[in-house]
Amino acid sequence: MHTMNNVINEKRDLTPNKKIGVMDIFMISLIRVKELAETSVKSASKFVNYVVFISLFVALIVFGVPTASKIFSFGGFYKLFTSTMPQFEMGEDKKLVSDKRFEMNISNVTIIMDTSIDTFVFGDFEEEGLYVAIGAGKTKMIQLYDVNDDSSYNEIYNYPNEVLFNKGFNNQTLVSMIPLFYVMLFVSFCIVATYFAAKYLVLAVIFAIVSRSLTNISKLPMTFRDSFRMCFYSQTISIILVNVNASVGYFVGPLIMSIIGIIITTVIIHMAMGPHMPDIDDILDKFHDDDNSNNSSDKK
Repeated sequence: MHTMNNVINEKRDLTPNKKIGVMDIFMISLIRVKELAETSVKSASKFVNYVVFISLFVALIVFGVPTASKIFSFGGFYKLFTSTMPQFEMGEDKKLVSDKRFEMNISNVTIIMDTSIDTFVFGDFEEEGLYVAIGAGKTKMIQLYDVNDDSSYNEIYNYPNEVLFNKGFNNQTLVSMIPLFYVMLFVSFCIVATYFAAKYLVLAVIFAIVSRSLTNISKLPMTFRDSFRMCFYSQTISIILVNVNASVGYFVGPLIMSIIGIIITTVIIHMAMGPHMPDIDDILDKFHDDDNSNNSSDKK
């Protein structure tokens, strides 16, 4: 009877006193984590909006701000193509010609143009990373994990410049394509946001499965969907920390930071469920009720 009264009281507490918005969920996820379990039950209608919010927020941290700051540091695309970049042109011999070497970093991708080299190969790079390497004859995207190990050299794509650029392609051609570049950046931003949404939704499912033993004995009536929402909200702090760390160039190693993020999320899930865990008296009452029901069955 004591346990039943607790459940009834919990259900009464779930009666929404006010509407919970996305920013309410965000603040609860940051500074009032003990309310997350109850919030996950109350805020079912806002969950999709919160996923979109977090995905766009993280994409802005990781992709939007670094890319925009780099572009505007050059004075925008127009100045980049007309002043910062060297003068180049696709010649009649189907070779790209430039008056000097050019190198630029955008969102962890290094763009190199050096037409004194026909095509870039292993040994032309001084650091590990992801490169778009433009030579006189070929353009490649290259992933290099170790400058001392040629087995870590991977060409993601390799195209002759005559396939990519028409004869006469030059700086002014890029200027005319500026609107297209902005569209491409927006599409890239949306793709990055979608990737983060999928990633953290999958992680929320895993956390919900692992923490099911807690929600099953909770005094707060929770379905698996409620648990799933709570686990997504519980990742908020670790999502911000992990991705800010990535945006500043991995001040802490990515593996270590990922482990820290998992630990933080696990702790927050336990803190969120803490106020709804049954007391020892409730547990003993449950065992006593189970024993009585078993004895009654034996007598029958």
